Order: sequence, then structure tokens, then C-alpha cells
Amino acid sequence: MAQITEITWLPLRADAKDSEASSSLKSLAPEMRSRPGLELSWQGATLERPNSLDNINVWASEEAYRASLSTDLHKQATALVTSLIDTDAAATGAVPYHNLLTLHKPAQTVLVAPVVQITNIFLPSDVDKEAFEAVWEDLVAHMRANPPEGFIAGAHGWGLEEVNGAKVFTALSGWESIESNVKGEGSVSDKFAGVLKFTNVFHVYLTRPLS
Repeated sequence: MAQITEITWLPLRADAKDSEASSSLKSLAPEMRSRPGLELSWQGATLERPNSLDNINVWASEEAYRASLSTDLHKQATALVTSLIDTDAAATGAVPYHNLLTLHKPAQTVLVAPVVQITNIFLPSDVDKEAFEAVWEDLVAHMRANPPEGFIAGAHGWGLEEVNGAKVFTALSGWESIESNVKGEGSVSDKFAGVLKFTNVFHVYLTRPLS
């Protein structure tokens, strides 16, 4: 059974941090982190929207993830999290996001970084996945041969779920700082141009782990 990575992004209400629901979630945290098959639970806040939550769970298998959905603990936590979502954020395009990823290497290698870049690329449902992967591997090979200063690790793969009829390719990259990320991204901009031959719909953002 292959490892699966669950990724979620949520826009939060302005009062979410100090709410009763948030306190209840904190009390559930030890039990949530001890769920069978859960290898890592990571939370971060998007730099461009601090009042948000990035949650990345690494599961031993898709079966372990699916089994967790039917538990009372999951239902209780989901109800609390749902109450914290800023439902008005959709007007600005900030909508909750969830997917399951099959990454080419463990997400743990990236999530140790002080700054994590998450890139979601939305592709036509009939995309030639092998052709796209060849372009992405060319970018990765370039970074491997010319490692940007401050780059820690990267992991990438396909989402199991389509979003609005689009296939999603996600790349995680870990950096020592925001500055090293900016410089590193500039060094591969010509390689990323190959991605634009497939789509111009993508979302790139930076997040920091919550203490």
C-alpha cells in the first residue's frame, strides 16, 4: 500500500483563533495526531493570507485515510473546523481546497523547512500526463544540477481528485527563507515556461509552519 498525502487549505473567520471551536480542536489534537495510519500531521498559515490554515496529513495508505473518515473523532473535528471557515471569502476567490496526493517522495522531506511553497497546477482532464511529467522532470533536473541557495527539498505528484473538471498536479518545495525562495524561483522561470504550454491556471503560495 502506497503512502498518501492529504492536503487542505481553509480561509478562516477573523475571530477563529480565539473561538470556542478552536479551543475544542486544540483539546482534540493529541487524539487526532494518534489516528491509526497517520504518519505526520502538519499545519501552516499562508503568508499572503495569515488568517488561514494549511493542513497536510501524511497517511500510510489511502485505506488508512478512508477508514478515518467514518470515525466519530473525524466527524467531531470536521464540524468544529467547518464552523471556523470564512464563508464570505469565496467572493474574493478564496475557497476551501482539499485533495489527496501521490507524491514521488515523502512529504516529510519538505515539511521540515521553515518556508514551504505549494504549487497547484490545474490541467485539462484529457492532459497527456506523461508529456507534462517530462516537462516537470526537466525543471527538477535543472534544479538538481544547479541547486538554488536555500533550497531544502521538493516533492510532487498528481491529485487523486479532480477540481472543477481539472486534473491537479501539486509540487511542494521547502526553503530556508522567503528570500531564498524568491531567488530560486527566478532561476527556473524559463523552465516553468514549459508548463504554460499545458495550462495557465495555477496557484502558487508560501506558508510557514505554525508553532
